[in-house]
Amino acid sequence: MIEFHRVSVSYNGHIVGLDDVNLAIQQGEFLFVVGPTGSGKSTLLRLIIRDLKPTKGRVTWKGRDLATLHDRMVPGLRRQIGFVPQDIGLLPNKKVWENVAYAMRAVGHTRREVRERVPKSLERFGILHRADAFPSELSGGEQQRVAIARALINSPALLLADEPTGHLDPDTSVEIIEVLERVNTRGTTVMMATHDLTTVAHVKRRVVRLEAGRVASDTMGLNGDD
Repeated sequence: MIEFHRVSVSYNGHIVGLDDVNLAIQQGEFLFVVGPTGSGKSTLLRLIIRDLKPTKGRVTWKGRDLATLHDRMVPGLRRQIGFVPQDIGLLPNKKVWENVAYAMRAVGHTRREVRERVPKSLERFGILHRADAFPSELSGGEQQRVAIARALINSPALLLADEPTGHLDPDTSVEIIEVLERVNTRGTTVMMATHDLTTVAHVKRRVVRLEAGRVASDTMGLNGDD
């Protein structure tokens, strides 16, 4: 689905975001990208949604070099990718159901489609009872569930989550990982960037570890278990 071929990203010609990264992500995978702050995790995700272009190398989506994608085609690419940003990014002046509905209306769905699909999505992620609440009235875990529901409402092939458990307590973090695993079992490829190694250790999934912009290890499980 996605391939990084000798990808480097430099900022202002000096600060390195990624350095000669080779990585392949298969359709249907669930993988964690781990590493300390500044290791290149967010840069990796931004390249996939074409928010950045590589300084060197190629990033391909289903065989297509994203650097050659015309700007007018980028919205079409992003409609195939659900993205949960690090700051969650819910619209503070809109209720839960409005936040999710907004993502549908943005790609042209009708009001009738919104009325049919939004309640089902909120129920699926256990937040239908909070449909009329504003983001400020939600717990951190509830906010993340809304963000995930919004990211998935248009049935993307890929879900990218940038530090979705970064500000959550351990129990809530495990709940969010379980939500993402259920999403994956339905066929969506899931890629989660995190520095939350405690939570990652509970899940036996592929773990790509970045250090200073380079791939330091690529194993099954945090400790490389078979």
